[in-house]
Amino acid sequence: MKRIILAVLLLVVCATPSFADTSIKAEVDKPILTTDETLIYKIVVTSTEKKLPQPQIPQLEGFKIISQASSSTASFLKSEIKSILVFAFILSPLEVGKFKIKPATIKIGDKVYSSQAFDIEVKQLPTGPGGEIPESTEPQINL
Repeated sequence: MKRIILAVLLLVVCATPSFADTSIKAEVDKPILTTDETLIYKIVVTSTEKKLPQPQIPQLEGFKIISQASSSTASFLKSEIKSILVFAFILSPLEVGKFKIKPATIKIGDKVYSSQAFDIEVKQLPTGPGGEIPESTEPQINL
């Protein structure tokens, strides 16, 4: 009798649909930069879904992608999988002004998940005495 009850419980647990626990988060390394600086824009998708689609990257108006990288990891804990996708972009401003980076999105099943949006301001590069332009440093991406 215990075997029958255990078999029924196992069948019910296995037949119950699981709902993916998913989040998408975006971040920038700074909200204000000058024309000689770069902006790092990173998107992190975390989910219990086994197979994740690629997120939809927003149009990056006012910026040019000069480098990009991605990584993915999966970890297993008991009977649950946790997938993490990271996309990082180094952006170079095309002009001075205020720009909005719209949310990145990912669709899983019938649900669409969105990251936050960012307001970015690009200022003119300040010059030093005698019209000298300060040296810039190379950005590093930490995935």
